[in-house]
Amino acid sequence: MKFIIKKVHKNWYINTFILILVVAFLLRVYKIGVVPHGMTWDEAAIGYNGYAVVSTFRDEWLTRLPLSFRSFGDYKAPFAVYLTGLFTTPFGLSLPVVRIPFVLFGVAAIAGIMLLTKTLFSSSKHAKTLSLASGFFLTLSPWHYHYSRAGFESGLALTLVIWALYVWFWAWEQSRHQVLLLTGSATFFVLSLYTYHSTKITVPLLLLFLAIQSKNRLLKLGKKVFIPVSVAILLSVPLLYDLLFQNGLERAGVTIFAQGLSLQETMLLFLGQVRAHISLSFLIEGATTTLRHGDSRHGVMYVSTFILGLYGILQTVWRRLTKVEDSYASILWFSLFLFSIGILPAAVALEVPHSNRALTAVIGVILLAVFGVFKLLEWCEHSPELSSLKDSRNRKTIYFQLVMGTVFLVQSLFAVEYFSDYYTQFAAESSEAFKDGYVEAFEYVLLYEKGSGGKPEVDKILFTSRYGQPYIYALFVRKTSPYAFHGGSLIKYEFKDSFVEGDLLRENSILVTTPEDTMPFNKATKVIYGSDLQPRFYIFDTNTIKW
Repeated sequence: MKFIIKKVHKNWYINTFILILVVAFLLRVYKIGVVPHGMTWDEAAIGYNGYAVVSTFRDEWLTRLPLSFRSFGDYKAPFAVYLTGLFTTPFGLSLPVVRIPFVLFGVAAIAGIMLLTKTLFSSSKHAKTLSLASGFFLTLSPWHYHYSRAGFESGLALTLVIWALYVWFWAWEQSRHQVLLLTGSATFFVLSLYTYHSTKITVPLLLLFLAIQSKNRLLKLGKKVFIPVSVAILLSVPLLYDLLFQNGLERAGVTIFAQGLSLQETMLLFLGQVRAHISLSFLIEGATTTLRHGDSRHGVMYVSTFILGLYGILQTVWRRLTKVEDSYASILWFSLFLFSIGILPAAVALEVPHSNRALTAVIGVILLAVFGVFKLLEWCEHSPELSSLKDSRNRKTIYFQLVMGTVFLVQSLFAVEYFSDYYTQFAAESSEAFKDGYVEAFEYVLLYEKGSGGKPEVDKILFTSRYGQPYIYALFVRKTSPYAFHGGSLIKYEFKDSFVEGDLLRENSILVTTPEDTMPFNKATKVIYGSDLQPRFYIFDTNTIKW
């Protein structure tokens, strides 16, 4: 037993590292198909197109292996679609299966942030502790938690950027394999460009910053630097072709630069939108335009995270004013830079605040909080009163235990309150935002379409389009081949904006209506409820209606 305890103590960093990842996975996979209850259009489109393109090499529009996926008048980046297809093709097309890759990438982001933090603070004796603190912060982060439990491409892009940064900084710590590691970093950066449109703004700026910061090291590599550069260019060629000659720039239409405003008007609007993303109402109070992007009560960080980051900033500014040398100040400025470029894609778009487009900024938030912990430990270590205190084993580390214990406790209390709200109030309130009931409604009417499960086969299924884009849910639930879709597989379906009581006179038909329609709801064959316990769909079988 003593041997096991000694072994665990010796490998405390690795064991805690793994424990954090296990906890992060369990938290994110818990009720993965239940909360949020429902599936957004984008999730359904990513899931279906992934299933279609991997199994048939065609998307829903029969485009062969596209680089941009046309969807609802917009174009989606390809990485999430292809990744999801690798899961849905063998495991089936269902909501939990669609969300699992996003969960796994969320956990990978936590592993990456711990390794990145350890590398940034490698010269500090607290490097391992700060590394674990960053993983702990990101595991409980409401910003990251929300976007790593559903089909948001931003979560995948975030993971790729974190790993790109880690491998970049790790390369400079190695005397060998630097070129190989830089090539790996470049690959991660380029993949992030194929994942979410926001990275097309953040990654070039980040690469420019890193290149300037490491120009002497890059020059030292000489001609070898052309290897990672060449790989990055080669991997970017399809993306550049799509941007210049196909549909890659479609999203530019939602930016403030495409609204026909004057330069002065554009700048004023931009500054106002930056302000919206650095305001306390967004950072802490949960301001959002839709519950798809948050619960409207919890911001993108806890109060404790904000205070730690602010403390780190103030400490560094004070040292600069008093001309005290601070060898770690560069980490603070880098963290602030990451936060600034992270919110940039959201600030130049029309809908604000937008935590989804700004998700990359969470790297800066976490590093700022960790920097605050580091400065707190540093202050305690240099405080005569605190540094002289000893614990029960006569070790002068009680200040360390007090700081880390307090941080762990306070952060955990905020997280418990957030998770409690997430699985109760948010789970109920987000019914409309996540298009709750669509999947259940189509699963039910599919029995009538096929005449299975004891249901009679009908000639027509009239389905409401009031909630928008019902066809993608039909394709998702039916697991329809894109060839069959364009061959008339949905011939029995008719999508209608509204219904009236007279529609019930149709023979041998199923009607799927909403509470907003004018119908005798007491005659409904089936009612589909949302997570808020309110009716989402009323389903009528015209063969059983009695007048």
